[in-house]
Amino acid sequence: MKTDDIGIVKLRNAAWVQQLTQLTLRYGTYLLLLLLCAVVALLSQSFFTVSNLTNVVLQTVDIGIIAVGMTFVIIVCGIDVSVGAILALSSAFGVRAMIMNGQPWYVGVLIMLAISTFVGFINGFSVSWLGMPAFLVTLATQAVARGLVTIGSGGRIWNGLPVFYNIVGMGSVGPIPNPIIIMIVVFILGHLLLSKTSFGRKVYAVGSNPKTARVSGINVKRVVLLSFVLCGFLSGLSGLVLTSRMDAFTPSVGTGYEFSAIAACVIGGASLFGGEGNMGGTLVGVLIMGVINNALNLLGVSAFYQDVARGLVIFLAVLLDTIRKHYTKIGD
Repeated sequence: MKTDDIGIVKLRNAAWVQQLTQLTLRYGTYLLLLLLCAVVALLSQSFFTVSNLTNVVLQTVDIGIIAVGMTFVIIVCGIDVSVGAILALSSAFGVRAMIMNGQPWYVGVLIMLAISTFVGFINGFSVSWLGMPAFLVTLATQAVARGLVTIGSGGRIWNGLPVFYNIVGMGSVGPIPNPIIIMIVVFILGHLLLSKTSFGRKVYAVGSNPKTARVSGINVKRVVLLSFVLCGFLSGLSGLVLTSRMDAFTPSVGTGYEFSAIAACVIGGASLFGGEGNMGGTLVGVLIMGVINNALNLLGVSAFYQDVARGLVIFLAVLLDTIRKHYTKIGD
């Protein structure tokens, strides 16, 4: 074989490897979900039952709703580690209004959504208009919100919520529980907002290059602000669904949700460097987290080891994002 022919073969092989790598990074999340399901099904015969699969999805609803908002925040190159605390804060005062003050269920719902949206506004305003680092701002918000949860609830557990309120979390449409329907609707609306509207295009533009977006006439500060507001609002909605499904409120509710939501987004393809992500990938990331948790429970793994497993998943998610970003740069 001639030297030129050898060179051509090497170039073709290199191109093939690069294409395979890019396809793996792009669609590897979907393959990972299928592989996980196959492995867990082999290890546990009860995995592929209707009741268990319904339970897997049901257990991911709270994280899934938050992850929709988190996707917007991550795409604009932000981060929000206060979502679990926002969930707890809005739930505490909403449930308090219904239990302690005798307010009707719709007043409690409005309080929840208003508080969560307001905290999201504080986060977004601090990041976009005051120029404060998103991680530190939301970390501070998390601490303040957790303190207010203890103050507002007195460390008590409340249960016995209004019947109509509980329909949200315990009712169903046919065989499909209401929380799952709510999550699906949130994902569909999030997908339409992100991919079919001018705001969604602005979100990608700001995350990819805020300076270029600003020169193009995009109000970068407003886009970042609205992304955090949306994330806060959905955190409150998640709290509403969670407390209604549990028919109770506990001061520790939402603990660790921020890391699970971030991991789900990154596993699904959202880049911590900004400018990348979609709702389909986030949904798959959420389901992967749910399958892992369900598998650990079915196999009787200790709760302590489950925390280790979740930590490793988050680590691998960040590593995957770094590798994905590296190969994107090489491709460019």
